[in-house]
Amino acid sequence: MNVAALIPILIPGALAVIMLGMGMRLRVTDFTRVFREPKAVIAGLTCQIVLLPLLAFGLVMVFPMRPEFSVGLMLIALSPGGATSNMFSLLAKGDLGLSVTLTAISSSLCVFTVPLLLNLILPHLMGIDTQIKLPILNTMLQIAYITAIPVSLGMIVNAKAPKFCARMERPLKIISAVFLTIAIVLILSRERDRIIELLVSAGPSAILLNLLAMGLGAVVARWAMLNWQQQRTLVIEVGIQNAILATAIAVSPAMLNNVTMAMVPTIYGFTMVLIVAAYLYMVLRKPVPVGELG
Repeated sequence: MNVAALIPILIPGALAVIMLGMGMRLRVTDFTRVFREPKAVIAGLTCQIVLLPLLAFGLVMVFPMRPEFSVGLMLIALSPGGATSNMFSLLAKGDLGLSVTLTAISSSLCVFTVPLLLNLILPHLMGIDTQIKLPILNTMLQIAYITAIPVSLGMIVNAKAPKFCARMERPLKIISAVFLTIAIVLILSRERDRIIELLVSAGPSAILLNLLAMGLGAVVARWAMLNWQQQRTLVIEVGIQNAILATAIAVSPAMLNNVTMAMVPTIYGFTMVLIVAAYLYMVLRKPVPVGELG
């Protein structure tokens, strides 16, 4: 079998394992927090679901790039959350409960928002005569298979066997990391003859979106007058996007079936870790002033 043929299998498989592991750390109360702390949750979801896609669309309109890269950039903006953001929020001494809640709700919403919004903007990105069109219902089902269903199964297992979930947390992280690494290597090796050209073309837009996304989270958090822990969390939650979901949608034969579109999410997934790590270094060096809101 051609190794490139493994990409559409490994990436959705890795995502399903990651989402299963995330579900095994979730409880029903993580979804009801919006009723207890509506301001922070609504601010975060507004950034992730509404403002970030608008920001990304503005970037592809202002900075010309290959149509496939434009789609890849939009895929990143439309794929909020991910378990990685919870880890970084914990390291940043942010509001971990808020982080988990935003990840849980946004991961559920993306089953509907990704296919609807992507279909709406594909003609603008690929040309009005493009033959690429996502079947809405089928795409919702495909995304549900690799996100919502594994999360739901994980939550059921957590409710029935919490000790088992605690034991399995580390092995699942290792397995998903191995799958993800192999998939990324396969994507890069498939494009190895053009890798420098692709990095030069797709890299700047991915990095710029990451920086602007984190800035967006900071501005909205301050405008909403959230406390310093929630502010840090929003910066990370908006900056850390679900690159593996965006990549899975790009390469899946049942969805976009285009490995080139996966280049921007692949690069974003790598650079966002470095950029957020630099953010952590800066914020953790500064003591939090007493009574700080902003």
